[in-house]
Amino acid sequence: MENSKIPQDNALLLEAFHTFSEASIQLENAYNELKSHTRQLDMELKETNDKLHHSLVEQESISLHLRGILGALTSGIMVIDLEGVVVDINPCAIRLLDVEKAEVHYSELGLPAPIEEFIYNCIESTMPRGPKKEVNITRDGNQIDLELSFSLVRPEGGGILSVLLLINDKTLINRLLSQSKRNVRLAAMGEMAAELAHEIRNPLGSIKLFSSLLEKDLEEHPDQGKLAGLISGGVQTLENIVSNMLAFSANVTPKRTPLPVAQILEESIPLFELEMTRKNINLQYIPPSPTLEILGDAHLLKQVILNLCNNAIKAMDKDGCLTISVKPHDEYVEIKIKDNGCGIPEDKLPKIFDPFFTTFQGGTGLGLSVVNQIIEKHGGAIEIRSKPGKGSTVMVSLPGAS
Repeated sequence: MENSKIPQDNALLLEAFHTFSEASIQLENAYNELKSHTRQLDMELKETNDKLHHSLVEQESISLHLRGILGALTSGIMVIDLEGVVVDINPCAIRLLDVEKAEVHYSELGLPAPIEEFIYNCIESTMPRGPKKEVNITRDGNQIDLELSFSLVRPEGGGILSVLLLINDKTLINRLLSQSKRNVRLAAMGEMAAELAHEIRNPLGSIKLFSSLLEKDLEEHPDQGKLAGLISGGVQTLENIVSNMLAFSANVTPKRTPLPVAQILEESIPLFELEMTRKNINLQYIPPSPTLEILGDAHLLKQVILNLCNNAIKAMDKDGCLTISVKPHDEYVEIKIKDNGCGIPEDKLPKIFDPFFTTFQGGTGLGLSVVNQIIEKHGGAIEIRSKPGKGSTVMVSLPGAS
């Protein structure tokens, strides 16, 4: 019985070993297959990671490039989502609006009311959206003209993602446009003034000759001689006016070279210092950087500063205050001359540069016309803002040398 059981156990053992061997082979095959599949997945994952890394590097490069473009733009850009939160803002917009970069609601930036109203109409209001709007705001005591426009940012699937606000500084352009219109009118008046001056000068010479002869003939009659002297004095006054008319109509051609703004101003101040002392005027001069330069003719620009400052001094009572300051911009330099004098009535401001128009008693009315002509020949612009009883501010914009 026991001897017959041994072969039976051996058979079972052999069968168990056979089954184990088959299972081991299957397990090994499964392991190898799994290992191969894992290797394949690793390769696919590495390839996907490489593509993702390359895509991230490319996206970062594009983002940096776009940031560089936004930073280099001379127009202000502000991106606002539909909730009114400022998503992005470029350096030019920060400078023009005098705000800090922050992801906050636009109403928290402290923007001037006209700009807030424009953004509100673009995002929240049901009112029709105007494509462009020009606003005048005050920043650091300076009035600047800004042109606002907008564009809707739309995804490919439709709808609206955000609003892109475009801000352009139109201050200099508006001054140049005003000056251009003014120059057309002044050019016609200049031609007429030149013709009149030549027509008047010839008979004036004869009157001067006859009055001088009359004075000599009346030397023994002092009373009558005095009257003849008044005629000669009147003729001299007319001659001065005629000379001023010819000077106004003359074609000024500046010799433009790079000039330090500080040098021009500091050489001009002594020319009107005596008049300031006489009226006890306080001068507040804020010196610009010694390296700040403009393109101009030193002699003509000193004439401009002298004329403008003399006008300011005339407009002030004793103990007044004259302020001269300079502000550099991207393409031009602004010289500001401010007084706290009597100011100019609003209805007279449009005529202030016309020849023979003056607000001063005894003035010829040619000073500002000549100033305007000099500035125009320099490729610059001049603007006067004034309030009666509060004073006037003259802004002279001249091309920078850089």
